[in-house]
Order: sequence, then C-alpha cells, then structure tokens
Amino acid sequence: MKSKLEIYALSICFAAVVCLVISLGIGSYSLIQVNSPDLTMKSYKFNQFQTNKDYWSKHKPRCGDNYNKVEKPEEDELTKQRLMAFEAVKRGEAREGVQSLIKSTLFIIFSTLALFIHWTIAKRCRKS
Repeated sequence: MKSKLEIYALSICFAAVVCLVISLGIGSYSLIQVNSPDLTMKSYKFNQFQTNKDYWSKHKPRCGDNYNKVEKPEEDELTKQRLMAFEAVKRGEAREGVQSLIKSTLFIIFSTLALFIHWTIAKRCRKS
C-alpha cells in the first residue's frame, strides 16, 4: 500500500514531467524563432514586406495635416526603407524568441529540480 507521502511525491513527479514536455516543445519553437525569425513571423506581418506596393499600402501616413501631401518615395528609396523595416521586424521576432527561450529554460530547470527531489522522496517512501 502506498503512503500518502509517496502518492504526493509521484503526483508531483507526473506534473513535473508534463511541464518538462511542454517546456521542451515551447523551447524548441523558440530556438527556431531565434535562428529563423522570418519563418515564425505571422503571415500578415511577413507579407507586408514582400513588395514595395504591399509595404507602402501598409506603412504610408494615414492621418494628420500632411496625409494628402505625402508622396510615394522613389522605388530605390522605398526598397531601402522596406528592407530596413523588415530587418527591424525580424530582430523583434528573434528577441521574442530569446525571451520565450529564457522562460522555457527556467521552467525546464525548476521542473527538473522538482522531479529529482520528489522522485527521491518517492523512492525513500517505497523502501520503508
């Protein structure tokens, strides 16, 4: 017959394993997000930077006194602006990946610690 302490310890072990599996999945996705941010970027955001036409339609001034006075830049200048903006968005996506990876790493560390401690408790309960 299992004691209440052993049942408690094994329950915590189960919860820790569930947390580990979830954290490993999220951490794996975060690694992809850091290494290839244009792959994990939302399609809506990604598509805004694929052509100058798409970029200008999403990023031209939309309000204020100068709304009607703003002219579309030359193609070369617009391409330069679009590529610079795309790089900035990719850096932001990669930064989100790093933040998520840090969170996942902390969950993995604490879940592993909880698993180890409670597995040891369960083994001691089983011996006695």
